[in-house]
Amino acid sequence: MVLSAICYRAPLRGSLLDGLSGADIDRLLDRFRHLNRLNGVTGAILLHGDQVVVWLEGEASGLTDSRSSIVDDLRLGGTGPLCSGPLAARLFPHCWLCLADSRVEVPAGVAELVEQPAPVSLDQARKAMLCVAERLDGCRYTRAAMLV
Repeated sequence: MVLSAICYRAPLRGSLLDGLSGADIDRLLDRFRHLNRLNGVTGAILLHGDQVVVWLEGEASGLTDSRSSIVDDLRLGGTGPLCSGPLAARLFPHCWLCLADSRVEVPAGVAELVEQPAPVSLDQARKAMLCVAERLDGCRYTRAAMLV
C-alpha cells in the first residue's frame, strides 16, 4: 500500500455554517466519513475565515473518490490544490474526517498555508495540519473525540 496525501483549500460560498442546523452539519460530515471509511481515507477539514483547508490521506484511488465527494459539495467555491504526494505515516490514523474551526484559535502555520499562493510543499502543509492532529492525540484511547 502506497500512502499519499492531498491538501487543498476552497473558499466557502457564504458560510458553511449559515443556515445549517447542527443536525444538517452532522449529516453532511457523516456522509463524508462513511465514504472515507469505504475508501480507507482519513483526514481533516479546517475552517479558517472564509475558506476551508482539507487534508486527506490514504491510497490514491480512495483519495480521488473522497476528494471528488467533498469538492462537489455546493457550499464550496472553486477548490485549489495546494499539494499532494507520498506520505510516510498518517496524521489522522483514528479519524475518518475531523472538523476543526480556527476562528477561535489559529493553529501555527495555518494562516500562512491559506494565504500563500499554490503550490506549497507537502511538508509545509503537513506541519500546519499536524497541530490539528496533535489536539486529537490525547483522545485516542477513549475515541470520544475522534468523530468516527
